[in-house]
Amino acid sequence: MLVFRNGTVSIGDVFCSQYGYEQTNVHFYQVISIHGKKTIVVQEIEQKIIGYTSSMSGYTKPASNCFIGERLKRQIRDSSNNPCIKIDECEFAYKTTPQKIHEFSSWY
Repeated sequence: MLVFRNGTVSIGDVFCSQYGYEQTNVHFYQVISIHGKKTIVVQEIEQKIIGYTSSMSGYTKPASNCFIGERLKRQIRDSSNNPCIKIDECEFAYKTTPQKIHEFSSWY
């Protein structure tokens, strides 16, 4: 387990990114391994749609251990309220819980 001023990070923890302008994209990442004091390996996981609020929006939550995509090695950032990782230049993921429900929308 890694300990930061704003929380802890352990193997199995889930991070969530929500981003977009005319739509809200939601991606979930699960911690696969820990290396050193700030480095983790995450892999994207599937999401489970909880329900729809319209034909193009609704609620989703992470599907733990249902891995998709490539493994990513990232450093924890502890400058926010929750531990955070930078996925790429426009996507940041914050630690969440597997039970938390997140809202998405797609207008295309």
